[in-house]
Amino acid sequence: MKLPIILGALLLSASPAVANNLLYLRCRKSDHIVITNTVTSKIIEERTKDDTSILKINLIKKTLTDARAGYPLSFTVQNKLITATLRVDNDELKSDDIFKLNLMPPYLITAKGTAIVETMNRSLTSRGEGSCEEVDASVFQKVMKESES
Repeated sequence: MKLPIILGALLLSASPAVANNLLYLRCRKSDHIVITNTVTSKIIEERTKDDTSILKINLIKKTLTDARAGYPLSFTVQNKLITATLRVDNDELKSDDIFKLNLMPPYLITAKGTAIVETMNRSLTSRGEGSCEEVDASVFQKVMKESES
C-alpha cells in the first residue's frame, strides 16, 4: 500500500523541465578570456564576457544542445557531473574546450578552453563559471526559432 503512494509522490514531484528525460536550463556564465600573440607571447587582449545560454539536455541520449548552435554535443556523466568536450584540429584552428555541469541544483557550471589560430599568430585561453536554473521547454524552442531567423 505504501509503495504506490511513494511512487505517486515521486511522479508528482518531478520537475516539468525534466519531463521525458529532458532537462531544460538557462545558464549564466562569466568567462575570463586572454588573447596572446603566439610569436611574441604578449597579451593582446584580456577581458571578461558574460554569457547566457539555453540548454536542452537529453539524459537518455547523453546529448547537450545550446539553442543558439542547434546541434547536439555528446557528454559523459560521472557522479552526477556532465562533462562535454569539444575539440577542433585543422589547418586553421586547434581548440580544446571542456564544459562541466553539476546535475544537482543549483546546477553549477565550469568551462575552460584553449584555441590557437596559426594563420593569425593568436592563442586564446578562457576560463568560466556560473550557474543554471530550470526553464520550460518553450523557452528553448523560442530561442531556437530566433537563432534560425
